[in-house]
Amino acid sequence: MKRLLLLSLSATIATVLFLSGCTKDKVRPFNKAISGAVQKGPFLSGTSVMLYELDKDYSQTGKTFYTQITNNIGSFQIDKVALTSNFVALRADGFYFNEVCGSNSISQLTLNAISDVSNTNSLNVNILTHLEKPRVEYLAKNGMAYDAAKKMAQSEVLNIFNISSTGIQNSEYLDISNNGNGDGILLAVSAILQGYRTESELSSLLTTISVDLSSDGILDNTLVKSSLIDHALLLDTVSIRNNITNYYLNLGITPSIHNFEYYIKQFINNSTYTATNTVINYPAMGDFGDNILNKSKLTFSGSTFSVRVLPQKCTRVKINIHSSDITDFTYVFNSLYNWNVSQYDETNKVQSFTVINSEQAADVSIMLKPGKTFLIEYFENDFSKAAFSKTIKVN
Repeated sequence: MKRLLLLSLSATIATVLFLSGCTKDKVRPFNKAISGAVQKGPFLSGTSVMLYELDKDYSQTGKTFYTQITNNIGSFQIDKVALTSNFVALRADGFYFNEVCGSNSISQLTLNAISDVSNTNSLNVNILTHLEKPRVEYLAKNGMAYDAAKKMAQSEVLNIFNISSTGIQNSEYLDISNNGNGDGILLAVSAILQGYRTESELSSLLTTISVDLSSDGILDNTLVKSSLIDHALLLDTVSIRNNITNYYLNLGITPSIHNFEYYIKQFINNSTYTATNTVINYPAMGDFGDNILNKSKLTFSGSTFSVRVLPQKCTRVKINIHSSDITDFTYVFNSLYNWNVSQYDETNKVQSFTVINSEQAADVSIMLKPGKTFLIEYFENDFSKAAFSKTIKVN
């Protein structure tokens, strides 16, 4: 009888210990209100924001929470988020303010983020969180601690732009309207990636970079590298600052924009990427024959040619044609399309052609006198100095 009593007591203790262990290992549900902002520039009212709970393997648990942005600052809030995991993913789909062009996007863009919400109720979705996410998931799923994976992924993304991540917060805490170093870095990277691209081009670029980075943290695509430096070289940082500042001021907010220009200049000065200078296109042929603006051609035969350019949205293009005499060339007025032409400057022997609408091709028929040479200067965005120049000869 005594032996049976001891066995029964032992079984009871074992059961209690087992159940206690199970209770200890189980994560208790907790409730949160998650708020933040979605920024490229700021996402606009009507943007949908989805929050997904992730399990320990960073896969969706099936718990999804939904809200909409109801202002043009990009801010959102999701109340009563009941979670059993600290890890969440966010997805935002909507229109946004294009800080490079100073206008709202005409198509929607999707941005993502991944975060640990155990010690925060606030997190943002932006370009950096989007590029990091696949890399963080890859590292974490392959055994790296989450915090270490976040830091490494952020460092690898910023390394693309010759920027150090030392001392800056996790990307989901950065804000382009604030004055911290990380905030300035976020705006600089956002502007470089936006460049003069359409929304579909930007979306494709972000996908290409994030996929390229995901397994080894290194951007290998040389075409992407050239595209990044090409667009960075054309950025008008004065306009970008004014665009962002005026946007927030019109919403009744006084922003404190960091010196993002420093990081763009640093990228340009230190980049080893090969610039192709092809954002603005000067094709070989125009509607009226050989295009004298084609950068690779210096010798032309004949007398009638095209002055043709294919600009990009938001870019500014001015062409100066220098000649020794006003009679050396003439343009055909009734062929003029999308060019504003200045009076011939007798003193400096130059005539200027300025693109009117950057979303359309510009072309005009021009007659050049054989046996003459002409200096052509290309002013792209910055009219104070030529981005390129060449001297052509007409046979």
